[in-house]
Amino acid sequence: MSTARALVVHPEDGIERIASALDEAGFDVTTVHNATSALAKVIAGEYDCLVCEHSLPGDSGAELVAAIRESAVQIPVVMFTASEVERVPAAADGGSVDRLLHKDGAASLDRLVADVSAVCSSGEPPEPRQDIAGREATADDVARAVSDAPIGISLSDPDLPDYPLVHVNDAWEDHTGYPVEAALGRNPRFLQGPGTDPMTVERLSKAIQREDQITVEIRNYRRDGTPFWNELTVAPVYDDDGELAHYVGFQNDITERKTAERLAEERAEKLETERRVLDRILGRVNGLLSDVSRILVEGRNAETIAERVCEEIAAEPGYKGGWIGEASSATGRLEITAASGVGIEPGTSLPLDAAPRDVQRAVETGEVQGCSTGHASGGALAPETVGGRQLLVVPIVYGDRQYGLLGIYSSEGTALDQREQKVCESVGTMIANGLHAVETTRILTTDRVVELCVAVGDQSFTLSRIAAAIGATVEHLGTTRLDGDACELYLRAANADAGLSAIESLPFVEAVRRVSETDDDLTFTVTATGSPPLARIAEHGGVVVAAAAEPTGATLTIEAAPERDVRAILDVLRADYEGVELRSRAERESRDRSLSEFASAVDDKLTDRQRSALKTAELNGYFEWPRPVDGSEIAERMGITRQTFHQHLRAAERKLVEAYVDPRSQR
Repeated sequence: MSTARALVVHPEDGIERIASALDEAGFDVTTVHNATSALAKVIAGEYDCLVCEHSLPGDSGAELVAAIRESAVQIPVVMFTASEVERVPAAADGGSVDRLLHKDGAASLDRLVADVSAVCSSGEPPEPRQDIAGREATADDVARAVSDAPIGISLSDPDLPDYPLVHVNDAWEDHTGYPVEAALGRNPRFLQGPGTDPMTVERLSKAIQREDQITVEIRNYRRDGTPFWNELTVAPVYDDDGELAHYVGFQNDITERKTAERLAEERAEKLETERRVLDRILGRVNGLLSDVSRILVEGRNAETIAERVCEEIAAEPGYKGGWIGEASSATGRLEITAASGVGIEPGTSLPLDAAPRDVQRAVETGEVQGCSTGHASGGALAPETVGGRQLLVVPIVYGDRQYGLLGIYSSEGTALDQREQKVCESVGTMIANGLHAVETTRILTTDRVVELCVAVGDQSFTLSRIAAAIGATVEHLGTTRLDGDACELYLRAANADAGLSAIESLPFVEAVRRVSETDDDLTFTVTATGSPPLARIAEHGGVVVAAAAEPTGATLTIEAAPERDVRAILDVLRADYEGVELRSRAERESRDRSLSEFASAVDDKLTDRQRSALKTAELNGYFEWPRPVDGSEIAERMGITRQTFHQHLRAAERKLVEAYVDPRSQR
């Protein structure tokens, strides 16, 4: 079929061999290199066959064929692919490609020519051609179409030196801002500027020298200096004798598309950077939480816990080191009890006003504070003094009791951001829980104890109000904390006939429940919206071993370690009530060991794994409600499976309940 017109779409490399083979077979061959140019030519021109490579720059051959099939143009398609490319269904298999040819050497060119000849000879035009005699477009029609085209069109004369512009349309003027008189007679390279890619200019120049059509995306500049992205197609135009007459340029402003692409790339890069930062943070945080949990489970005294926590902080990537100190508002000094990696010796004492302001704010507010290099007030603890980038000060607080401050220094800019500060705040809470557990254990097991007898001569004392409501002396047996500040009080009344209904009328009482009764006394529970300060006393190192109340006041027996500050314990009561008086203070070598015996009995029954599971769960707030962590998180920190953790925890809880409910289990 010698007059058949074939449009060949193929990358620059290798297209000449295909075009030559089809040309020798008598086809009128037009070549383009990308799907966009091919689609424009198919829609605008008349071709008898489309010869398409599957792998193209930008959109693939399959995507080009799909776009053509969606248009009104009907044209047979011969597609050829490398053998490793996934097979594209041909028309015989229900696909949109008439012939599919796999490349396998020189013989494939012969088969390509044969396939193109076959589809061109068998293909019938989809619609009959109309007689357009006398209706052909005139030169004026063509000139008007070119002038009014929505894309920039220009003509350059290759017979003149430096190929100057000899024609530009209106859209070209609009895109560039240059009027006709300022553009004609000049090579269009005057649109180039400092941001123009030299490699793109070189590709364009070589294509023009070879008289090849080329499409590039090039950064040009308008007359006012504003840059814009130009999708430029340059193609040779020949006269009737086959001589080169002009170069035509098609110019499309794609600045908005390129801007969108750049923003998408920047966003993708930002997201990738954020992902890498989060990976580093999660790795650091998980490592720190696991290490601190292990230290608190294994720790037996506050000094060892503080030392090991500081050592783990210094060993964690991204951190320079840390310190733990006790701040006293009374003395105005900060006593460093442990430190690692920061050149500060334990035992160092310095005035609070000589420390960075954020240390002082942490003491005053009880909240996490942070400062960066150059933004602290200087001194021994400033980030720049120890070679760190940032200092984070974390209060170590259990309830109302502040055990001290934890200082953490970062060694890199990505550490200790707002996300990580929340985790460090949790670390401070974990340490406080661990120190409180160690302190409570010491109180329960020490051979020396200070016994305080405290009188509360205030009728508003919770137990006194309950005693007044029932008209009988009440004895406090224990307190269970509920959600928020609510609690459940376990009480015994000396009068078994006491009526409990009067208690329900008290404003702080939600419910009253009878537990048991004998001929002499009555045991009951009171669910209260607010907890009396009995539980808060424990936060300051005291244990209420006995409490009895009458309508006019109450008497408490509190035990504490000899080194505890008695004034702090009394201040807990004085903050809420009048008439708080220390009746006696006695240090004893031994005492009733019922609590110690109970703790010892349970401890003897627990395996190391059960004890570790129980203590780790308590330190991480597992027994609080709502639970801040679940069993999977605690199991991960212990390095065991969730099922194994729950097995150990259930066994420990069973032994604990048995020891509490059945005293015989202690034997």
